[in-house]
Amino acid sequence: MGNMLVRVLLRLRSLSSEEIWAANRSPVKVDALALDFPGIHVANAKQIAAKCDLIFLCVSAADTAVVLAQMDGELHPAQLLVTTAAAIPLGILENRVPCRVAKLIPSITQEIGAGIALLMYGKRCTPEDRNLLENVLGCISKPVAINESLARPVIGLTSGGPALLAYLLQSMMDEAVRSNAELSPELASELVQETAHATTRLFSEASMTTEEIIRRVAVPGGMTALALEVLSQHVPQAWQAVFQRTRER
Repeated sequence: MGNMLVRVLLRLRSLSSEEIWAANRSPVKVDALALDFPGIHVANAKQIAAKCDLIFLCVSAADTAVVLAQMDGELHPAQLLVTTAAAIPLGILENRVPCRVAKLIPSITQEIGAGIALLMYGKRCTPEDRNLLENVLGCISKPVAINESLARPVIGLTSGGPALLAYLLQSMMDEAVRSNAELSPELASELVQETAHATTRLFSEASMTTEEIIRRVAVPGGMTALALEVLSQHVPQAWQAVFQRTRER
């Protein structure tokens, strides 16, 4: 995720190469990044803590303690540390480090400079911190600030959303192919991907809501209306289970 963020921030010119210090436990990955974007400073975690005012910590919750230990002695109150580890409460992180802290939950859609980037701010964050972070991320996403208490369901709608939607489309394609011997997977994929792409354009270009699309397509008595009737008997219960299981975790 860190590699993706750096690449898209540079590609869309939200930041310049000279402004970025990058570290990775795999030297091959950070060297490849520096090769693609000359001017990047290849460093280690301690050097980044000593040099940077805005630090993105893109490691898992399990690895966060190790990386923070490498930064000990260099972090200071004037810095903003942004973690992408959804499972670490901001309060715990604030108690661990002297700097201000925030949480970023990006999405794979930032690969194309689009989609929601969720932001949560610690108690020590200032309005200047918010402006800085939202300006940097605004070039590659639509930043949305939420309370940490909303994180679990909202992450499912944004960061997890592309995978959930892709799964629904894939399962629809698979069943159409399975139940129709003449339909090839390639054709089904082409049809569904183009239809999904055009449907999202209805949101942005025609200002249609989901309810309006359903109403206009599902003519009473038609095949789509019948399909929606079947889905309504199963899909809401599946989503209920999804959000309940993720909330319990």
